[in-house]
Amino acid sequence: MVKADGYGHGLQVTARTFAAAGADLLCVASLDEALALRETGLETPILVLYTVPPESVSVAAAAHVELVAAEEGALRDTLAAWRERAAGGAGRARLRIHLEVETGLARAGLRPDRVAAAARTIVEAPRAELAGLWSHLSSSHDADVSAAQMERFRAAEAALIGTGLPLPARHIAATGALFAATAPFGDLVRPGLALYGELPDGFPIAPDRAVAAGALRPAMTLKARPLRVERLEPGERVGYGGLWTAERPSMAATLPLGYGDGWVRAYRGASALVRGRRAPLVGSVAMDAVVADVTDVPGVGPEDEFVLLGRQEAEVVTATELARLRTTISWEVLASMAYRVPRVYHAGAGLSGHRTLAGESLTR
Repeated sequence: MVKADGYGHGLQVTARTFAAAGADLLCVASLDEALALRETGLETPILVLYTVPPESVSVAAAAHVELVAAEEGALRDTLAAWRERAAGGAGRARLRIHLEVETGLARAGLRPDRVAAAARTIVEAPRAELAGLWSHLSSSHDADVSAAQMERFRAAEAALIGTGLPLPARHIAATGALFAATAPFGDLVRPGLALYGELPDGFPIAPDRAVAAGALRPAMTLKARPLRVERLEPGERVGYGGLWTAERPSMAATLPLGYGDGWVRAYRGASALVRGRRAPLVGSVAMDAVVADVTDVPGVGPEDEFVLLGRQEAEVVTATELARLRTTISWEVLASMAYRVPRVYHAGAGLSGHRTLAGESLTR
């Protein structure tokens, strides 16, 4: 899974990393994401998980991008557009489609009893093939709910077998099922959050997968250096609305990030790490700035590095900690990091590239 800018880590670098590690398929949410990867020269198969407009079907096929069929009307439109292109005789690209089965998420997909008919329409279309059969678990932490979804998925498989068509690659397990052991692996698995070193808050881990879960290390660290470190006198207020007032002689460090960077206003109660210690963030979070009270961390200056997400010495700020502050999940914490925040990439102990708004440079 590299959708949403690689869960906020960077689309190109995550795709290249996973492809080099042996990924058979990369998943994105939109055709734009897939085409952006193709423009970098990446040749690994790519699957777009959401329906694309009919007028974009030929573009996807020409780029060797695989598509999803999740609704009968959309599938008809997709195949009609494809037949029109095939009748024109342009190119020899093939259209590869993964049928999504509605098993209980109630978001997209065909009911199990409609899968066989949809599969036949795909294989009967010129230069089209059924490349996959898939679904997504709604509650991968819950064995009973997941078992009920798997029962519906098996019904779709049986219906497809009944038509005499061979079963395509099947995939239903994502990070949750992989670590909670609530669904079989199938032919493919779609790990997402775990690839970035994270697991859901309080997630149940199957005993035989505890070692793998314990080996995960978060990939993202958010760092900043202060724009200034300034003394405040008692009674001075900080930020819009003056929501924090210095009650003693204090030292305040202004950090150059805010809600315009994905550091949302709900993080007002968070801490930053500096010199291995926690410094509370005080006042309101602005679009481009937040203030840390470093009164109890002696000697902080403009060259000090602040960590807002990640580890510094023995202290750590986790995505789960930040998620709890904004009553959300760690996926959102990572994926909402704004594109304008510079990314610096490391492979092992070495620098492997960087990205700013001016562009991306990868050395390996």
